[in-house]
Amino acid sequence: MEKKQLSEDEHIKEKSNFLRGTIQQSLKNPITGALDPEDVKLIKYHGSYQQQDRDLESERKTQTLEPLYQFMVRVRAAGGITSPEQWLSLDTVSDEIRTGLMKLTTMQSFQFHGILKRSLKPTIKAINDALMTTIATCGDVNRNVMCNPNPFQSRIHEEVYALAAEISEYFKPKTTAYHEIWLNQEKVAGTSDAEPIYGKTYLPRKF
Repeated sequence: MEKKQLSEDEHIKEKSNFLRGTIQQSLKNPITGALDPEDVKLIKYHGSYQQQDRDLESERKTQTLEPLYQFMVRVRAAGGITSPEQWLSLDTVSDEIRTGLMKLTTMQSFQFHGILKRSLKPTIKAINDALMTTIATCGDVNRNVMCNPNPFQSRIHEEVYALAAEISEYFKPKTTAYHEIWLNQEKVAGTSDAEPIYGKTYLPRKF
């Protein structure tokens, strides 16, 4: 049987070293507010999209400046359920980024918009400091697990939320790239990444 040809995106994922790519180098590049084109694809798996401020597009072209690149960051939270302390931490994050804007989505997630590249890592770290994460909220993976947002409504609602949280944790990528890039954790010598569910190319589309 003839082997099916991989798409460009599949090749990027396959050679990314389990979602690392050159994201760390791209973040440190002071010449541009953007990431390397391949890293733009990979950063989705870390919970972010690269965007640009279209309202300033004409003005910046006139000034021969590159587009004002900025990033959206999405929080992973099964059912959108957070503690009061986590909510206050997310509110603080929204106050500290350029736009001060946080959105609640129909996928029961939280999104922050207008984040400049230099603020991307501190923003993701602050979310993790609140005992939350942005991993796999975008990209070709299971992005979030939805359920009733009030586990205190009844014993059944509590059980369903517990199952949703378990499923969400189960389908998170197992690569340690996220913790290395955003949380400054060293890769343990002698260990190797593996994705028993997703493999090197993850899913063909989001789920």
